[in-house]
Parts: sequence; structure tokens; C-alpha cells
Amino acid sequence: MIGVETLTVEQLDFAIHHLRTHHEIIVSEWLDRAMIKKADPFYTEVMRNGSTTIHLLCQYLENPDVELIKDFTKKIAPERIEAKTDISEFVFNINSGRQIVHERIFIPDFGPNEQRWISLMINQFFDHLLYFAIQEFSELNDLIIENKNQFIQEMHNDRLTILGQIAASFAHEFRNPLTSIKGFIYLLNSELTPSPKTDYYTSIINSELENLQEKISQFLLLSKMKGLDDLISIFDLSACLHEMIDFMYPRFLEAKINLTANIAPNLKVEGDKDQLKQVILNILNNAVEELCDLPEERIIHVSAFLMGSRIGLEISNNGSQIPAHLLENIFEPFITTKELGTGLGLSVCKQIVEKHNGLIIVSSNEEQTIFSISLPQAQEKTS
Repeated sequence: MIGVETLTVEQLDFAIHHLRTHHEIIVSEWLDRAMIKKADPFYTEVMRNGSTTIHLLCQYLENPDVELIKDFTKKIAPERIEAKTDISEFVFNINSGRQIVHERIFIPDFGPNEQRWISLMINQFFDHLLYFAIQEFSELNDLIIENKNQFIQEMHNDRLTILGQIAASFAHEFRNPLTSIKGFIYLLNSELTPSPKTDYYTSIINSELENLQEKISQFLLLSKMKGLDDLISIFDLSACLHEMIDFMYPRFLEAKINLTANIAPNLKVEGDKDQLKQVILNILNNAVEELCDLPEERIIHVSAFLMGSRIGLEISNNGSQIPAHLLENIFEPFITTKELGTGLGLSVCKQIVEKHNGLIIVSSNEEQTIFSISLPQAQEKTS
């Protein structure tokens, strides 16, 4: 860094006096060039800031202390953010001030070395001003964005909480009548003379009632908190996977799906067995529904394996790629790729997996969609 000893005391005083004499012209020219509108809420303050900048530059020439510059940017950055100034405009305005000062600082009595020293010191000052201004501006902007995101997330969580309460109330109100309807259908069926037509009709009614009950169960699962009805035990996830594959086998045959599996034995997890079976069933069901319209070979692959102290589970299918805008929020309630879907199944899956200290993610490309689940491996308890 070039020290102040490059100029004599008299020369330095003369340079500073020259700047202070011309500061009104410099500020006026800067306001003409700068991207500052007269409607700016801080327009008057901006004029003062211009004068303050010249004053700080004079102090910097006497004693290059960056702390005064840093303090100044803590004032001007919030003003520019409140005035909704773009950061590129902020940078342009500072550099405009730099250029005008350079134009006005030429002193005929100074030789080339003295003039070069003045120019270098001006550049140093404005480099510091620019650096701290951008830093302060960016940090404040990031904080505003973070606060906005937090507010949005809190609002989102509040709405989901209310939605969960409504869902639970709705589900309970509908579950009891459905149970009664199923009971009376059974009684009517036992009273009627059996015939192919009545058997067909009652089978449709029962099937639709089962669908309604399944949706109600999803609403209830969505609204439950951890530990309400969980039946915790240590069980073999491998056996659960084989059980769910066997259960779905008729659907695989009907939809002409080629299922392959690579499941390691004895994968022990701790949790609610029925809930994790529901996760597997939901993902397999979604895969079947996605593949039903696929004209080419339909493939589902299930793999389960040990990875360190955790268990990995992957269920993939070669159906259509999930659009990027849906992929980001696929586990949110009411987000669905199906025309008539409720968008609750995957949300329920995520809640169940996270209740079991697990992680569920999805990746999708033109070749395949993979649902990946990671769960802690259970340690057998010794008595």
C-alpha cells in the first residue's frame, strides 16, 4: 500500500482542501449520473450520503481506516434495500461516484507521481466502499429472504396443522356411517335371494366402500402425531417386502408387469410393522397405476440391502418421468400426478418413514423413477 508519506503535509492538505472545495459539484454531477429517481424515498438522504462519501474520502487520505467506511455502508445499504434498489444499480452508483471524483481531483500543480498516488488512494477508498456495501447489501437481502421463507414455512405448517385437524374431524365423521352402511349391506345381502346380478352389485358397493375407507385411513394417518396408535416391535423388513409383493402379485399379472426383486435377508427394523407395510403398498400401487398405460415392457424392481448401520430400500419403475415442478413437492399433501388422485398417499408415506427416523426421496428421469428409503437397522434386544 502506498503510504501518505508520498505527499508532503502541505500537498496532502492541498489535495483534501481541493476535494472539499469541489464536493458540491461532485455530488451534483453524481446525482445527474446515478440511477436515483427523485421519487426515491431517500432522495434527500442520498444527497447527504454523497457529501458524507467525500468527507470520508478526505479522512481516508489522512488516515486509511476502513472501519469508518464499513460503518457508513451499514447506513446506506439498508436505505437502498428499503428503496428497492437492485444491487447492480447500487454498484453502478458507487462506481459513478468514483469516476467523477477522478475527473475532479486533477491538480495542475502536482507532478505525475503525486497525481498517481492520489488516484491510487481514491481507488482504494472506493474499492473498500464497494466491497463493504455489497457485503452488507447481500447479507441484509439474504436475511430478508430467509425471514420471508421462514414466514411462508410457518404459514404452510399452520395451514397443514389446521388441515390435519379438519381431516381428522372429517374422517371420524365419515368412518362411523360407512361402518353402518357396510353392516347393512351385509344384512341385505344375506336377506336377498342370491343371483349373479345382486352379487355383482354388492361386490361393486363393497369395493367402493373399501376405497372410501382407505382414503379415510389416509386422512387419519396424515393427521396423527407420533406415538398415538403405534405398535412398536422389531421385525424383518425383508419378510414384509416379500409379503407385500405376494399380495400385489395378482395386480402385477393383470397389468402385465415384470417384477424383479433383490432383497437381502434378515433386515431388522424397529417400528410399526403395519405402517411400514402401508408405505411399501402405496409405492407399489403407485408404480402399477403409472405403468398401466405404458405401451412397452412394464418393469418394477424392488431391492433392499444393508448399508452400514442403516437399511436401504429402493422401488423403481420404468414409467413416465415425473415433471420437475411436481418432483420438488411430490411428498406434500394434495400433490399428485394422477387425474383422480387425492395426493395423500405419498404424504402419508413420508410421515410414516420420518416417524421411524428414516428418509424417503424420489428421483425421476426418462428411463426410470426410483423411490429410495433409508431406515435405521434395529439392534436385537437382549434380556
